[in-house]
Order: sequence, then structure tokens, then C-alpha cells
Amino acid sequence: MPGHGWILGLCALMLSSCYSLQQAYWFNNAFNSRMPVEDVVQQSGLDETTRRKLLLSRQVLAFATEEGLNVDDAYQHYIPPGPGTVSYLVQAAEADRLELKTWWFPFVGRVPFLGFFNRDDRDTKAQELRAAGLDVSLGTVGAFSSLGWFADPIYDAMTKRRDEDFIQLLLHELVHRSFWSKGSAAFNENLAEFASLHLAEIYLKTYRGGAGLAELKIYKEEKEKLSQWIFALRDALKELYSKPMDRDQKLKDKAAIIASFRHDRFPELKTRELAAARNREWNNASILGAALYAPDTERFQKAFDCLNPEHMGDFLEALREAEDRTPTVDQALDSLCSIGAEKEGA
Repeated sequence: MPGHGWILGLCALMLSSCYSLQQAYWFNNAFNSRMPVEDVVQQSGLDETTRRKLLLSRQVLAFATEEGLNVDDAYQHYIPPGPGTVSYLVQAAEADRLELKTWWFPFVGRVPFLGFFNRDDRDTKAQELRAAGLDVSLGTVGAFSSLGWFADPIYDAMTKRRDEDFIQLLLHELVHRSFWSKGSAAFNENLAEFASLHLAEIYLKTYRGGAGLAELKIYKEEKEKLSQWIFALRDALKELYSKPMDRDQKLKDKAAIIASFRHDRFPELKTRELAAARNREWNNASILGAALYAPDTERFQKAFDCLNPEHMGDFLEALREAEDRTPTVDQALDSLCSIGAEKEGA
């Protein structure tokens, strides 16, 4: 598709590092292969699973618009099959303390990960980080949000998910487009997980007669079990690192604690992708990285219930306004209950 080389040029102007230019190059190539969803679903050779998912995305976008999310021009295009994943992720942390390495970028602020469109580039960066003595965690990304800077497309890999997963994935990324607190990666991911799961439940009940709701409920319950396991492991290591002992002994005890949690304390899980976490390489980077996607649902639910908004977009807008009045976004979330009380007393 000609005429879109401006994306690469824009990224080059915005971001100065070699890393950023490399990712702009890969993104530009993928972006230029996109096709309008409305055209793709009319193709006679398109497999029915992909066609059905693309049509489902139209319904989800309409629902998201009703809920006040920033849909705009998102997910109006489809990128045909490529690698089995959208991008490749690397995270790093200090080996003897719970401290993630972060990188700063314009617009999003400081984030505790790097994403790559090319796996070899990601692996090369991982080797560099390991050579520096850091714990490293590798992963893949099923989707990402440009936070409204670009018209986010639907990658073919996204259409391979189960319906309820696909619905939640789109809603998760649309929450990011609707609210983003610069430099607050953990909060942003927690918010998007909470809001997208809440919205997915409403969507499944309202538009699909509850189909997929039981599976989503099991997923939420088992993810909560896994989250509690991650938090307990993190807290055990935090206690270890606070003790006055030499670094080598800390690293030995760290390995023993992780082994114990993996073999003796890992929860029984039926959801395949969650159960697979038992065999993951657990270290400071993977533990802290996993904690980003383990939302404190109680805090978010409490704030949501206090405000009692008609739509999720109202909740996000109230949070945005509260953030402008408070020092941190966490304080903004906690302040929503006082706002809700004021409304009730008015």
C-alpha cells in the first residue's frame, strides 16, 4: 500500500535510538500490508474462522463505542498471516533485588520492557542484558496499543484466539487507547485487565446469551489463583533480599525458594496457558513482569462501585480528571470513592 512511508519517517523523528528506528522499520513494513476489514471479509478464499473473528470485531467495536471507549479508527484494518505472534518481549531485573530495568520513550514515559517485531533482535538484546548480570524474561505479545497515535490493526495471530479471549483482548487494548498514565506501566496494565474483564462479562451476557461466560469465569478464578502464587513468591523473595547476607548466599537461597514454589506450592489449574506457567523460567524479571498482569481487582472494583458509572468510559474519564488533581494515579484511583460519596450527597 503506497503512501505510508511517512510512518517510518515520523517514528524516526519521534524516537532517536537505534532500537526505536529498527522497530519503526518493522512496524512500517507490517502496517503497509494492512487491508480494510470490510474488504477482507468479502474475499472468497478467506477461511471461515478468520472471517467470523473479523465480523465479531465489528460487534465488539460497536459495544466499546457504547461504553465510551476511544475506538476512533482502531481495528478497521487486518494484517495477513505472518509470524505466529505480533511481537517479542524482553524484560530484565537486578538478580539480587526486585527492581525491573526500565526504558524511557516519548509519550508513554518509562516502561519495564522492550518489544521487538523480529525475534532475533529480541534475543540479541536478551543476551546483552544477561551479560550485564541481569535476570532476563522473554515473552510474546498477542497485541499492543499505539495509544491512539496510529490506527491499530487486527493482526492475523489475534484471530486464532478463542472468542472470549479475542473479545477481552480487543477491549484490553481499547482501554489503553482510552486511558494511559505516563510512566505508570503496572497501573495501566492492571486497569486494562480489570476493565476489559468487566466489559467482556457484560458483552457475553448481553450479546452472546452468556456463551463463553463460564469459560471466562473459570479463567478469572484461575488467574486470581496464579496471581496470589506470584504475589506470595514475590513477597518471599522480598523478605530474602532484605536480610543482611552476602550476594552469593542470597542467589543460592533465591534459587531454592523459586524451586520450592514451583514444585510444592504451584496451584492446580485447568486453563492450559495458565497451568503452563509452572514450567516457565522464574526469576526476578519474570516474577515482576507477571505481576504487571495480575490486577488488584479489589481496589479497582471498589473505586468502580463507589463511582457507580453508567459506562466504563465515564469511569476512565473520572479517573483522568482525578489524576490531574492528585500527585499519583494510585491516589487518583483511591479518591474516586470520595467523589462517589459527594455525588450521593448532592
